[in-house]
Amino acid sequence: MTLPLDDLKILDFSGHLPAPFATLYMADLGADILKITSSTRPDPISLLPPFLPGSQMSSVHAYVGRNKRSMALNLKDSRSREIVHRLIGEYDIVIEQFRPGVMARLGLDYENLKKVNPALIYCSVSSYGQTGQKSFKGGHDLNFVARSGMLSYTGRKDSRPAPCGAPVADLAGGTLSVITGVLSAVIARIKTGEGQYIDISLTDGSVVALNSFSIAEYLACGSIPGYESNLFNGGSLYDIYETKDGRYMSFCALEPHFFSAFCRTIGRPDLAYEQGMAPQNPDEVKKIITAVFKTKTMKEWEEIFRDVDACVEPVYNIAEALDNEQSAGRGLVVEVDLPEGGRVRQPALPIIFSTYRPQYRHSGVPAGAHTKEVLQKLGYTSEQIEEFARTGLLN
Repeated sequence: MTLPLDDLKILDFSGHLPAPFATLYMADLGADILKITSSTRPDPISLLPPFLPGSQMSSVHAYVGRNKRSMALNLKDSRSREIVHRLIGEYDIVIEQFRPGVMARLGLDYENLKKVNPALIYCSVSSYGQTGQKSFKGGHDLNFVARSGMLSYTGRKDSRPAPCGAPVADLAGGTLSVITGVLSAVIARIKTGEGQYIDISLTDGSVVALNSFSIAEYLACGSIPGYESNLFNGGSLYDIYETKDGRYMSFCALEPHFFSAFCRTIGRPDLAYEQGMAPQNPDEVKKIITAVFKTKTMKEWEEIFRDVDACVEPVYNIAEALDNEQSAGRGLVVEVDLPEGGRVRQPALPIIFSTYRPQYRHSGVPAGAHTKEVLQKLGYTSEQIEEFARTGLLN
């Protein structure tokens, strides 16, 4: 079965999460991803516990490496340039996630590689972008969220900012930007025949992706949000409420018809309003809602609102989020073959097409698993490959 991206061949020099997660999605949709790795500098994801039972493979690596091939190559060895030059004759999209300047020192930057393949699409992913006073610095997800401004208004007035439970900057600021940038460049190349360079900053992407409403308000009106100050951060009825058993329910009944349904369900139709997104006395109503939610357990409220269209939902843990009728019906979990036999359950691609079905060919593989196969296809002999391995080129 054909897949929408099965004509794309991507050489992936990335690690950690943002770009590898982008290439995971593209691999699930058919792209041929060849991951370049090194035993002297393993991808931190491959070292992240927990490991699959009876295996030395990280469960995260098995997921993020799904459908990808892996080649070991010591990029500090000058002989690697010839191999990369041969590769980009076929793999005409490059994604790299080193600090700015690293690929140039290796002779593998865009300016050098486009001389070999002028149609090359080259995407660089870094903490702060290729330019600016912070371009040389490294960083991690929480740094980007902090600099994005989001933490300055995510939290409670009486407490401090808290780390996000998921790497939102990597995935929103990084992964989505990489996918959008690369696929846009592919469409442009189809039209013009020309490749191009793409500069992705995880911080830039986070500023825009995580603050869409707040930035629009600031740029237009100069307003800067604080804790519990706006419609979406606890400054309205739209909030998270504790239940009798110490669990929580999310309440998002902003529109009058949703709020009316909520009020009828809790036996307080007198609280309903007809226009806008809040009653006349929101602080008083919020105290009432807070007290009401504490009268029942989360499971009891979930059952009460199961068939009520009022934008009221339980705060699930991961197990609950996956093991329910809705997630099962959407096929959010798939079983994928492991390279050494057996299968592992993994998150599915969360995009449903009317024509295409993602192919989950195999989980992530051990680093360098396809090195010999790739080199042979490039025309290197067994003797040359043995020499490369003996002299450290394939480390």
